[in-house]
Amino acid sequence: MLHKAQKLIGYHIHATDGVIGHVDELLFDDHDWTIRYLVVDTSNWIGGRQVLLSPTLVKQLDSPGKKVYVEMSRDAIRQSPSVETAEIELIETMPAVWIM
Repeated sequence: MLHKAQKLIGYHIHATDGVIGHVDELLFDDHDWTIRYLVVDTSNWIGGRQVLLSPTLVKQLDSPGKKVYVEMSRDAIRQSPSVETAEIELIETMPAVWIM
């Protein structure tokens, strides 16, 4: 089944031991145009941050329920690499509006 990538934004991430956050962004590789990472916002947890999860960890999508089930524990997700470690093109990380 095909899914629109844009629709995944906001889906809740369900780890093997409970809910941990939501999909904030998707990062794709410009060489082969595949989704490389789901950027998961864990800010609803104390000390939350944005972390990177491989789409290979996704075991199920529940579109009507807006849920993504992953094969990883909440603790492992919390310890995943931060979005700051991703090699995102600089122009994409700058604010949309510059006031001079």
